[in-house]
Amino acid sequence: MSAVNESHQKKIVSTVFKALLIDLFAFTIILPLYPRLLSYYQSAEVGHQETILGYALQVLEQFKYMIKSNKHSTNSTGYVDKWDTVLLGGLIGSLFSLLQFFVSPYIGRMSDKLGRRKVLLWTMVGNIASTLVWLFARSFSLFLVARIIAGLSEGNVQLSIAAISDVTTPEKRSQSLALVGIAFAIAFTIGPAIGAWFASMDLTESCPSLIKFGIYPYSMAALIGLILLSVETVYLYRALPETIHFRTEVEDSGSSSEKKEEKQPVVSEQRRLLNMYALNRIMCVFSFIFSGMEFTLVFLTFDVLDYSHMQQGKLLGFMGIISALIQGGYVRRRVQKMGEKIIILQGMIACTMGLWCLASTVESDRAAAWLYGGVTCLAFTSGTVVNCLTSLASLQCHQDTSKQNDALSKGRALGEFRSFGQLGRAFGPIFACSLYWVFGPEICYAAGTVAMLAITWFCAAAAPNKPKKKRVAKAKAQ
Repeated sequence: MSAVNESHQKKIVSTVFKALLIDLFAFTIILPLYPRLLSYYQSAEVGHQETILGYALQVLEQFKYMIKSNKHSTNSTGYVDKWDTVLLGGLIGSLFSLLQFFVSPYIGRMSDKLGRRKVLLWTMVGNIASTLVWLFARSFSLFLVARIIAGLSEGNVQLSIAAISDVTTPEKRSQSLALVGIAFAIAFTIGPAIGAWFASMDLTESCPSLIKFGIYPYSMAALIGLILLSVETVYLYRALPETIHFRTEVEDSGSSSEKKEEKQPVVSEQRRLLNMYALNRIMCVFSFIFSGMEFTLVFLTFDVLDYSHMQQGKLLGFMGIISALIQGGYVRRRVQKMGEKIIILQGMIACTMGLWCLASTVESDRAAAWLYGGVTCLAFTSGTVVNCLTSLASLQCHQDTSKQNDALSKGRALGEFRSFGQLGRAFGPIFACSLYWVFGPEICYAAGTVAMLAITWFCAAAAPNKPKKKRVAKAKAQ
């Protein structure tokens, strides 16, 4: 079988990047709608405590009572009420991540057996189904069903990572995987703005005849998401070849000019299993801390700085732009020389500094400067840590396609790696939110700073280094 040429690899990586970007646009357009969407459901189901939404609001009331009765809480009675929708949105996001924790390993294993392309197309069917349910979700229960279907079927990110790992050589993998992070940064910067714009279009007013079919005021954003996912599915079906067959070819081909002088060191399977074990736990704990602290930013900006929605949007947009620039201008250029582990540690140290800045925001006369300094550090973290951890994880995997059911087969191993990250994201926001409102922002971010220092130390001690190629000694002239 002939080696995969570099232009073919770039074409596949480009296809995966474009499809992932479309997918993330469809995913992020719902984010700015959560407050208004959940308020709509609250008004529609007010007084109905026997519904799922009614029960969830009762749980939130108990949580708020705990906050109000705690001496560390800075909120007066009634002030916390405006956070009902924020907290409820956080719970729905946690449910999505928890479902991903359970399903990601199975999606990875299926992709090892059936191929990345086939499983990716099946997950797209699930994504389309979830958006179709959202389109007609006039009740909160139906909306929750849509989010559950989405949580059980979302596989685009992990399968994109596996596909890129299939067609790239180890020395260039981090550069290509940085595109995944760039797609996230672009989508999370532009996607919410797109969602907010389309949310202003009410189909029940422009097309009242559609109400009888279940259309409601927020169906327009769902319709746009449905169109984007349909376009993505057609694009993947027509443009993406199966990548699982390229793994052995790519690893064998490598860089032809280097093969003669360099030899990839062999790391034992047992050592790689231990490396994967450590990386999974690093990913879980880091995601728990980072996602939780990031989620509390919405509270900090409103509670301490009294930011408007526009000011908060500018802050998050600034964070997304910085993250994209870091991934495109720094990670992709430096990772091959510095190695993934060094950049991971840089990102974690930046996160520690960022959380310390956020803690300093509370009592400072220059709160905005401390806030933007902290957000800049967090943006650097967002652009470095997860991508490089993912690259290190992919380097522990087998490149032999015959080992499909092994713990180190790419789909299974990367699926479990993503699963650990989703577990951290499921519980991080809930824990951080509780810490913030019960003990206040200073203690919350101080605790986050200490926790990030601890995981940085553990990463320095336990994370593997990228194996370095060794020069093969040339035969001496006779």
